[in-house]
Amino acid sequence: MKAEAKGVKFLSLEGKVKIPFFQRSYVWNKDNWEDLLSELFNRANSHFLGSIILKQLPTTSGEPKQLEVVDGQQRLTTLSILLKALYDTFPPELKENCKGDVLGLLFYRKDFVSANYEIKIEHSQVDANAYQSVIQANIDKNPPIKDVNENSHKILQCYQYFLNQLQNKSEDERKTLFNRILDPENKMLVVIDLVEGSDNEQAIFDTLNTAGVRLSLAEIIKNALFQKVIKVFKTKESAIDLYKRTWEKTFLTDEDTVKYWETERLTGRLMRDNIEILLHCIAIIKGFYDPDKHTLSDLSKLYKEEIARKPKDELETFLKEIIEYADIYKDKILTFDNSTLFSFDDAIKRLLHILEVLQISTFHPFLLFVFKEYQNDESHIKNMLSILEKFVVRRMISNQETKSYNKLCKDFINNPNLIINKLRETTDDQILNGLKSISNKNAALLLFWVELNRRNKDRRYDIKELKYNYSLEHIMPQKWEEHWKDISKKYNADGSEMPDEEAKKDRYNKVYWIGNMTLLTSSLNSTLRNYIFEKKMNGEGRKKGIKAYADLSITKDDIVTPFENGDTVWDEHKIIERTANIEKEIKEIWENKINETNSPLFSKFSA
Repeated sequence: MKAEAKGVKFLSLEGKVKIPFFQRSYVWNKDNWEDLLSELFNRANSHFLGSIILKQLPTTSGEPKQLEVVDGQQRLTTLSILLKALYDTFPPELKENCKGDVLGLLFYRKDFVSANYEIKIEHSQVDANAYQSVIQANIDKNPPIKDVNENSHKILQCYQYFLNQLQNKSEDERKTLFNRILDPENKMLVVIDLVEGSDNEQAIFDTLNTAGVRLSLAEIIKNALFQKVIKVFKTKESAIDLYKRTWEKTFLTDEDTVKYWETERLTGRLMRDNIEILLHCIAIIKGFYDPDKHTLSDLSKLYKEEIARKPKDELETFLKEIIEYADIYKDKILTFDNSTLFSFDDAIKRLLHILEVLQISTFHPFLLFVFKEYQNDESHIKNMLSILEKFVVRRMISNQETKSYNKLCKDFINNPNLIINKLRETTDDQILNGLKSISNKNAALLLFWVELNRRNKDRRYDIKELKYNYSLEHIMPQKWEEHWKDISKKYNADGSEMPDEEAKKDRYNKVYWIGNMTLLTSSLNSTLRNYIFEKKMNGEGRKKGIKAYADLSITKDDIVTPFENGDTVWDEHKIIERTANIEKEIKEIWENKINETNSPLFSKFSA
């Protein structure tokens, strides 16, 4: 290994510079571009950009030198784009003066007698087209870059950003920057040359990857995996072929695919991208990540250890499993927004929605395990997921802790029959008590699925699908004192009259019973929300009341229709009555009973 401070112009002495097939795509963003440009414009002396690790590749006689980028592709790519953007802002006579320098840095000749130049930095499939279009733009009648927006490839956005910024500078400022970048005495890079076969490039790569955008967990795992693939396969071509058929096809086939796997989801309190969630799930399923012992910061180390101990056949099997789980994840672990339609009979979608609203991602490994293990038995999958749904919902209603879910997920994978026993632990009495002090978020979720269950069973409803974008309303308001002053006499269990203070306390409690809550198509006006029942139902002037937003059965049938039929009182007795009715529906949907004799689930795991 040889490390030396060099200027950017060192590239003109090199031939082809290849980005390895398993390296990540271009990820630098506006913050990185802005920092780089600011530093280069504002510093007259050298600006250290970081390290670039290069490995010389073997070539045949007469071929130009070939280097492989082990680390530094982000800054190397960005510098070349900046140089091209600078060149494109120059007037024709200035372009002619510096054309030789620019061509030497951005292009190379395949042989010494050829008149044809090829792009020096060879990117992977994901970035190649965008990078080529930038470097070749405005050269040899190639078209300029146009119509770049926030959805364009990052490389195109980078070029457009530099172009816009440079066009706002004077010609003298641009010339000064060009000279500063190409000045051989401006040693802004540390170039580390590795000797083929003698340096542990993975260890160096992991150690030095501190500048720019740090490697994601997925990148570290991918690099370790394919370094091992290259090592155990007889030829590099075989390793590349395996990579293209597996990792690239699954995670990098096009920009939409890349964006999907980079999309973040909320998991607990953390935002994590899809590919990281997937790899975490696989580690739990395969058993080398133990939630009792390990944290997320251990994941890359655990993967490296798992990969290191696998011989060739097991490595191929492991990679195949990663791809299988990735396909299942993308197909089954859905994401939802305000436009998503839900129906009660779509059991998988129902469970995923419930888990998402409750911000529970800890059972994703179990879901992937079930989908893969029983992919040819749809009824068994539905039974498994139905029991998990009942388990989660009943524990949510009864306010039980979720800290143990990581361990339970691992236990359910090892012994799926255990979930049946865990389901039985939450009693119906706990359900009733939980419905008497339920959070707005949880109440809205339950009422939404109670509504969909009614629509699924009742032929009167043509609309079986609904969007999850309703507003929760307390019928008796949380601030009831101003307009709901009259409290009917209440009696204790022994028949004695309840003192006024106790009666008030009882009313405060019942406001938070689920029977006092409903879903509306829009929020009520804040001043109307605390009005007496009749005015709250009918509205006042331009302020619409509950009746105007009562599209759902849980509102129209339970509250509006009785009101229109003359039942104009809403009090604690009505709350008790409606809570009992909703409790009955909830227990029918999420019962804790399993028919062990007929259940395919029970028989399968009891065999």
